[in-house]
Amino acid sequence: MRYPDYEDLLADSRPSRSNPSAGQQDLVFDGPELEALLTESHEQEQNRIETELTQVETRLQHRTEIHDQTIAELKTAIQEEQDRLERLQRPSIPIDRLTDQKRRVRELEQQLQEAKRTHWRDRDQLERERRHLHRELRELTETDLSAFF
Repeated sequence: MRYPDYEDLLADSRPSRSNPSAGQQDLVFDGPELEALLTESHEQEQNRIETELTQVETRLQHRTEIHDQTIAELKTAIQEEQDRLERLQRPSIPIDRLTDQKRRVRELEQQLQEAKRTHWRDRDQLERERRHLHRELRELTETDLSAFF
């Protein structure tokens, strides 16, 4: 796709080759120089996106491992507290102690639910970031640099 208006503006903004100012470099690039510059820039951007994608994938995996470990620990703690509660449910145990044990079980169950919510919010945010990076990479790979030459 060509953009004649843009090409005219670009041509007008280039310094003249016949009258360069003393001490300034000529900033006009020939076709091969421009192509090499654009290709290098394109490759660097692709590498950056691929690196970010790898980092997001690593974070997703790491956070899932942490989540799984946390959930397992909380479930074990809940089971232990429920077992204690069952042992306390005898007529000779004071009601205060039984109430405290029930409260501990509820608190652990709430922690479990909060850990699950936090994990899914975090995972959702990382997956959105991953989708965005995949979209950027797809757009970048679909860019035809030859249209600029």
